[in-house]
Amino acid sequence: MENTAGMNRIIILGAAGALCCSFFGAAFCDPGSSGAAFLRFSPSPRATGMGEAHTAVSEDAYSVYWNPAGLALVEAPSLAGAYNSSFEDMQTQYFAAAWPLEYGSTLGLGISRFAVSPFQGYDSLGVRTEMVDASGLSVGFAYGKTFLKDEIARPVLNAGAGLKYISSRLDDASAGAFALDAGALYTFRPASYRLFNMPAQEYSLALAVRNLGTGLKYDDDTTPLPSAVSLGVSWRSHPKENARLTVSLDNVLQAGDGYYLAAGAELTLMDLLSLRAGWRSGQDEGSGIRAGLGFRLAAVDLDYSISPFGELGNMHKLGLSMKFGRPKARHPLAGETGRAAGGAVVASTESVQGLEAYAQDFLALAQKDLDARNYAAAAGNMRKAFNIDPQLGAGEWGDREKRLSAVVAGLRLAEQPDRGGFFAPGRDQPDTAAASVTAYLEKKELKALLLAHAAFGADIRGPALFEEFLSIMSGLVKMPVRPGEILPLKALVAKKLETSEKKFLLRDFSAAARECEEALLLDEENALGWKRLGSSYFGLGDKAGARNAYEQVLRLDPADASVLRFMELQGWR
Repeated sequence: MENTAGMNRIIILGAAGALCCSFFGAAFCDPGSSGAAFLRFSPSPRATGMGEAHTAVSEDAYSVYWNPAGLALVEAPSLAGAYNSSFEDMQTQYFAAAWPLEYGSTLGLGISRFAVSPFQGYDSLGVRTEMVDASGLSVGFAYGKTFLKDEIARPVLNAGAGLKYISSRLDDASAGAFALDAGALYTFRPASYRLFNMPAQEYSLALAVRNLGTGLKYDDDTTPLPSAVSLGVSWRSHPKENARLTVSLDNVLQAGDGYYLAAGAELTLMDLLSLRAGWRSGQDEGSGIRAGLGFRLAAVDLDYSISPFGELGNMHKLGLSMKFGRPKARHPLAGETGRAAGGAVVASTESVQGLEAYAQDFLALAQKDLDARNYAAAAGNMRKAFNIDPQLGAGEWGDREKRLSAVVAGLRLAEQPDRGGFFAPGRDQPDTAAASVTAYLEKKELKALLLAHAAFGADIRGPALFEEFLSIMSGLVKMPVRPGEILPLKALVAKKLETSEKKFLLRDFSAAARECEEALLLDEENALGWKRLGSSYFGLGDKAGARNAYEQVLRLDPADASVLRFMELQGWR
C-alpha cells in the first residue's frame, strides 16, 4: 500500500509537470528569440558531464541555478565555483554558496559572470569600426525548504524559489532585468522492491522553472530572457557496497533552444571517483555527447567536464566545491543509533557510512515498534533497513524479521490493523502474549509456547485472537498444544511445581526436573522452583547443576536455612 501510494504521488506530480510544460510551451519554443544567452550555459561541471540532466539530481550549492528545491538537501555550509573556457574566446565564471539555517531549510547565493574578448565591430553598412566587447552578470538569492519527511527524517517533498538580477552589455549599450526561478522535488524510496536487485534505491521527480522575467531592454528594443521549464526524473541505487549509480533524464522547453531532451549517468566508486557521461539533443554543432570526472578529496571536490561542439571546438569546465562548518542535519533518533552517538551530527547522505546509518535508524524504529507492540510496523521497518543494507538481512535482524513476519502473517495484523490493539499493554492477557512474541523472536521456542498457553488461559472467554495465537505459535515452534496447561500464568507455574513434587516423590527425577525447568521459563525469580530443580538435579546425580540451582535460591532468599545447611554438608560453602 505504501509503495502504491508513493507511485501514485509520482504519477500526479508527473502529470502536473507535463501540464506545466504544455502551458509554457508557446513561450519557450521559439528558437533564437532570447537574450542573455549566457544563462543557458550550465555552470556545474557535474551537471554538464551528465548531459545537463540535473533537475532531479541537484542537491548542492549549484541548486541555485538548477532547481532551488535541491537546496533543502544541503547538509552543511557549502561553496562552489566553476570556470568555463569556451570557443570564440568566451569565458564564464560561476560562484555559488549554500547556508543551511537548519536541515531542510537553506539559503543560497548564485553569481554568474560572462565575458567575451574584444572583437571586430561593423556598422550597418558592413564597414569595420572599432573593437567592441560584451559581458553579462547575474546575481541572485534562493531558498529551499523541505515540506515532507519520511520516518527517519529524510526529505521527501522539497520546494524552493529564487530571485535574481541580470545585466547585459554590448559595447556601450546595456540592459537589466529581474527574473524568478522556482522548483519542486519529490523523492520516493520503496520499502522492499529492488530493481536489478540493487539496494537503497531512490526515485525522484522534479519540476523547475528558470529565468521567468521582464526581458532585457536595449534602448527601445526588449529581448526576452532564456526562460525554461524542466521536468526531470532520476534513479539512484548502490550496485555494490562502495559504489553509487545515478541515472537521470530531463525534458526541457527553453526560449532560444526550443524543446530538447537530456540524459545522463554517474557512477561513483569508493566515495572518491565519479565517472559521468550524458547526451543532449537539439545541438546544432557536434553530437551532443558530454563526459566528465569528479574527485572527492579530503577538503574539496574537483569536477571536470568536456562538451564537443564539432568544428567550433570543445567546451571545458572546471569546478571546485567544498563544505565547511558543522552539518545542520540532526536526527530525531540522535543518541539512539551509531549514526548520532552522543548527539553528534549525522554522516553525509552521499557516503556508504550514511547508508549504514539510515539502515540503523530504521532498525531503531523497528525496536521502538516492538517495544510498543506494533508488530506489523516493526516488520516493515526491518525490511526498509534491509533494503538499504542487505547484509543486515543475513544476520540476527534478518532472523528476527522472518520470525516476526510469520507472526504478523498468521494473525493477519497487516491486513487487519485493529487486531494490533489486542496487544495493548496493561492487562495480563496481552502482556503475556507480548512476552510470548518476544521469546519467539529470541529463539526461545518452548518458552514462547508456554507463554502462549498462559495468554489464552488468562481469559479463555476473552477475544478469540488469543486462542488463534496459541494455535499459530504451536505451528511456528512445531510443538503440540497442551490442553491441560491452558491456565493463567501464575496458575500454570503453580501446577508445574506441584507436578514436579509428585514426580520427585515417585523418584522420577528427570520428569521432576523438566517440570521445574518449564516453570522457571515462566518465572525465573521463583525460589521454590529453583529449590526443587536443585533437588531433582541432585537426584539425577548432576551435582554441578544442583549447586547452581541452590545458589539461585540463595540469591533470591539468602536466609533459606535448609539450603544453607545442605550446601555446607556438601562442602559447597
